[in-house]
Amino acid sequence: MEYDRGVGRRIGLGLVVFGLFLIAAYVIEAFIAVVVFAVFLYYSVRPIHRFLRRFGIPQRLRALLAILLFGIPFLILLVYTVAIIVIEVQALVEAYDIQDQVLSQGLEEFDIAALDLDTLQEAIAGAGAQGSIFAALFSLSGALSVVSSAIVQLLILVVLTYYMLVDGPRLRAWVLTNFDDTGIIREFFDEADPELSMTLFGNIVNVFVTAIVGVIVFFTYNFFVPETVQVPFPGLFAALAGIGSLIPVIGIKLVYIPVGIGLAAAAFAAGQTGLLIYVGAFFLAAGVFVDFIPDFFIRALISGDNTHTGLLLVSYIVGPTVFGFYGLFFLPILLILLINATHVLLPYVLWGEDTPAHQTTLGDFGGPDQRPPSMAGSRTEGTSPVVETED
Repeated sequence: MEYDRGVGRRIGLGLVVFGLFLIAAYVIEAFIAVVVFAVFLYYSVRPIHRFLRRFGIPQRLRALLAILLFGIPFLILLVYTVAIIVIEVQALVEAYDIQDQVLSQGLEEFDIAALDLDTLQEAIAGAGAQGSIFAALFSLSGALSVVSSAIVQLLILVVLTYYMLVDGPRLRAWVLTNFDDTGIIREFFDEADPELSMTLFGNIVNVFVTAIVGVIVFFTYNFFVPETVQVPFPGLFAALAGIGSLIPVIGIKLVYIPVGIGLAAAAFAAGQTGLLIYVGAFFLAAGVFVDFIPDFFIRALISGDNTHTGLLLVSYIVGPTVFGFYGLFFLPILLILLINATHVLLPYVLWGEDTPAHQTTLGDFGGPDQRPPSMAGSRTEGTSPVVETED
């Protein structure tokens, strides 16, 4: 068999390209959390970026303004919320001596009588001077390492978000022009992109709006009521209410109803049943401002249309468990891409045709044509992908 130099050259170049993709994947894997946060931040600031277009502001300046007006403040709010949760949890631990109880239990299980006290004292005396110096050095180097790493990751996050805002439309146009002869990739983009925008921006905004409203309501309530029926750790419970808003209808109730029952129990235990009127005011304020208004109005405006709420809830719960904190955004992104790939791309791969852009329900199978909608027909012939370059 004669050797074809052209084929060999193509195979060699293909291996080079494959190696470059592997290296790029390795680099992205090292910064996967930053990339995921950049995608989330991009979808968060893109509505503002598009809103500023009506004022005739250049695209690059719009991207900077969108990041400065919303992106950076949002990151500051995120850090502040995490700090509030840490502080409140620490206060909870100190208030109920949880740390001392755990330490006492550990000491009870540890056989102190078996220790050689003379040997232990000599070891401590010999390592004391060096230990203090090394501890200070390690503490300083560790702090510098954490700060420098945070600055680098923040810089990467802002740069990625900026260039996705500026060059995202051109990247989309390049992909559609070079790889989308049938229009199926464009249909996938048209389905997945708004769903990602509504889900990432909508649900997370709902979490933070609920948490902020909870902070205002709980602290305002504590300002006007006696100490006996004040909400303990209001910042922590407000943050939990925000997280609970991911569960439709009942999520926030799982937070403020037990708190209200605890306040009522405290009033009964103190023999001051007259304070129950304040507890009733707490239930009213929490039910209206923390629960009803965000869950009914905000969720209706910013929730996605095609992604099943239950699956989305599972992704929010499983994501941080499997991937860490960035899994809160990564697994919902993966879920949305998987659902839209199954809905749009899979029928094309299996049967060479795409499906109408709607979610299939059980009611769709009750008509005369018992075939799934994906097999009952295809898109109108003659349509071609339209490359959009506007952001």
